Order: sequence, then structure tokens, then C-alpha cells
Amino acid sequence: MKLGEVIAFTPFGPRPPADSNAHVFRSDRGNRKGDYMLTWTGRSNDKRPGGVPGSTAQPSEYQLLSPETLGPLPNVDVLGVHYIKVRPDRREAFEKYVSDTLHPAVGNLRPDLRLLYYKAVRGPDTGSYITIFALTKESRDKYWPGGSDSNELRAAFEPVKAHTKELLTYLVDGSALTDERFAAAVYESREWADFVLVSPVH
Repeated sequence: MKLGEVIAFTPFGPRPPADSNAHVFRSDRGNRKGDYMLTWTGRSNDKRPGGVPGSTAQPSEYQLLSPETLGPLPNVDVLGVHYIKVRPDRREAFEKYVSDTLHPAVGNLRPDLRLLYYKAVRGPDTGSYITIFALTKESRDKYWPGGSDSNELRAAFEPVKAHTKELLTYLVDGSALTDERFAAAVYESREWADFVLVSPVH
């Protein structure tokens, strides 16, 4: 699936719908393990998919922050979604920080490991933010073999550790993973889920 400037997530039950014009992802790690999510990406003016048949769940639509700082967006089959909690009084400053500092630093961290910041603009999560660790199955296995940090992951994040002190000032206390034994500390949230593509659009 190619990531877009807009991404919409619709949760649904234990079985994916038979027909859909969006991709089906299933969480295999994190706080939402076992959950399914219908995922659509595109541009702001693209037609959105319909709802999940038989479900009342509403999609949460996210807009990529400062897309002009990122270049072409990647193809992924793993979405590491980190549900970041930004202080309400610092949202505007946070978005500027993403544009000026974070996206230039981590938006192209590695060709196969990119951190992309999105803001919910419609749906039940409106006003909240996520960081998507844009991955393939191969790159997740390389950087987090068996779910653990690799030396390659530590090497990737070493140059951007300098930004974590300021990043913390924008986040709600206790919402970020701050244990420095983890290579991506502060960039990772305590609430997160890895969603793996199980059913692409044909």
C-alpha cells in the first residue's frame, strides 16, 4: 500500500469484510493486538471509501503534517501506529516543530524506516495525532527482530536522539516511552500498535 497525504482508519470486528475498496490490516503487536482496521490512503481531493458493511464504526481521517518536507511517500505493508498525546496548549507549536525539525530529521530516517506525523481532521479522533513508523515486513524484521531493538535500529536513531528533549516538551507527561534502553525512546508512545497488511485492494 502506498501511503498518501491522507489516511483513514476504520476499526471493525474480528473478521474483515468480504468486499471493500480499502486495505485490510490486522494488529499483531502492541496495545491493539488482534484488531482489524480498514485503511485507505490518498490525496485530499480523492473519493473516500464507504463504511464497513454492517458496522456503525466511523473512520478517523488523518492529514499528513508538512508533506512538502518529505518527498515521495513510501509503499508499506506494516504500519507502526503510535498514538501520541500532544499538550492541548502546544498543538500549533508542535506542528511547526514537526515541519521545521522532526520531518526533516526522521521523515527520511532510512529508505526503509520513516516516521511520518499525521493529525486527525475528521471522525472520532479529530484533533489527535499519530506517528506512523512506515515499514515493510522485511524492514520491521531487520530493525525489530522478534520485537526487540536491533543494533541497526540503535544506529538509525542515534543521530536523532538530540531532538528527544525538545520533543518531550510537546507531549503529555507519561505518554511517551522514555526508557533510554529503547533505541526509539520518546519517538515511541506508550500506546501503539503494529498493523500488518493482510488483504490488499485488487
